[in-house]
Amino acid sequence: MKKALLLSLIVLFFGSVQSQSNNQLFSDIADSFRQNDDKRLSNKFAQTLDLTIGDTDGTYSKQHASVLIKKFFTKHHISSFTIKHQGSSNNKTHYAVCYLESGDKRWRVYILLDNHSKIIQLQIEE
Repeated sequence: MKKALLLSLIVLFFGSVQSQSNNQLFSDIADSFRQNDDKRLSNKFAQTLDLTIGDTDGTYSKQHASVLIKKFFTKHHISSFTIKHQGSSNNKTHYAVCYLESGDKRWRVYILLDNHSKIIQLQIEE
């Protein structure tokens, strides 16, 4: 009985630590958007990722996706970025649904992280 209780506490502790690190990672990503910091955001990209920005949609290398994000930030100065919901799936991916405001436009942003806490999917849609 004591072993089962101890094992349960260990699992809860490590789950909590992982959740806190993902919360911090999503907070860092949000700050990258708020500061229009394409380099900081690009550092969180996986080597390849699915990227959607308006009509641009595809699977891109980290370097190509970085160029597209820089272009987006140059064209749209971010005035607000809010994380509305965060969660995880059974295969250890983590996601966030966010809203971004730029001038008179409002965008929905979906971010998916792999089990190494790298962005593998980023959708920015009006």
